[in-house]
Amino acid sequence: MYSRMKRFAVWIALLFSFPLLAHAHTDGRWVRQEASGAAPNFTLTNQDGQKVSLRDLRGKVIVVNFIFTHCETGCLISTAKLKDVQNAFMDKPFHLVSISFDPAHDTPAAMKEYAKRFRADLANWTFLTGTPEEIEPVLFDYKIEVNRGGKKDATGAILTSSIVDHGMKSYVIDRAGTKRFEYWGQDFDTKVVMKDLAKLLSEQ
Repeated sequence: MYSRMKRFAVWIALLFSFPLLAHAHTDGRWVRQEASGAAPNFTLTNQDGQKVSLRDLRGKVIVVNFIFTHCETGCLISTAKLKDVQNAFMDKPFHLVSISFDPAHDTPAAMKEYAKRFRADLANWTFLTGTPEEIEPVLFDYKIEVNRGGKKDATGAILTSSIVDHGMKSYVIDRAGTKRFEYWGQDFDTKVVMKDLAKLLSEQ
C-alpha cells in the first residue's frame, strides 16, 4: 500500500510540472521494437460501466494503446489506424484495448461515444477508464508519460488541469500474456503491425 501511495504522489507531482517531460519520438516518427516479460495485469471500467481485466482476454493476441477523448492529434491518428487493423482481424482471436489517461473527463459514456466516432466494433475492442488511483499504476507499469498544464490558487491548490503532451506507445501481447512488441509514435505502419499480429496468431 505504501509503495502505491508513494508512486501516486510522484505521478501527481510530475503531472503538474510545467516543463515538458522527455517523450520518445514526439515528432510522430514510428518505431517498432521487440519486447519481453509478462504484461502487467490491470482491472478497469469499460465503455459499458463493467469491470474488465487484462487477464480476462488471455488466449487472444492483444494490442493495448493509450488515448484520451479530447486529443486532437496523435490519438485520432492511431485510433483510425487501429480501426483498419481491427477490420483485418475480426474473425481471429484478437482484441484491441484502448485505455484513457484522462479519467477526470473520460467517463465510460465518453469512451463509448469516442468508440462510436470511429465505428469501433466493441465485440473485440474495449475502451477502458477508471479513477486516477486505478489508472496511475497502469501508466506506471506500462511506462506511459503524461504532461499536464494547469492553474493553482494562492495556496497551491490545483484549480484546472489539462493534458498538454503525452507519449504515444502501444504494446502487442501474445496469447500467453507476454509482451512481444512495443510501438512508439503516432504514425502507425499498419502493414508491419498486421504482419506482427499474423505471426503471433499463427503461434500455437
